[in-house]
Amino acid sequence: MEIVNAVSKVRFASSAPQHVHLARGQALRVNLICMEAGQKDRAAEGPCAYYVVAGSASLTTGGSASMTAGGAGKQAHFLPAGHVAHLDAGEGHTLSNAGEGRLICLMFRPAK
Repeated sequence: MEIVNAVSKVRFASSAPQHVHLARGQALRVNLICMEAGQKDRAAEGPCAYYVVAGSASLTTGGSASMTAGGAGKQAHFLPAGHVAHLDAGEGHTLSNAGEGRLICLMFRPAK
């Protein structure tokens, strides 16, 4: 078992979203994603889940990770604080800060 104080690991940078490793077990890894207003993360694929701790996120889905930069079939989902989004294996998506303040999310994915 591993216990981590996630609040003490929060960090932001104006240059890019921050991915902070929190824990990794045999089956699961947990990261913090911290974004300033207007920031957008790199495209990714599921399986994974996001929990919005503070702020509000936009999760754009549709296609593979290589296709999430734009195009037809995209759908944006608004996630305010306290909401969880789960994405299935191969589900392409992009996470961005949808608010005017800072965004803090927990990301859960297989350890691989």
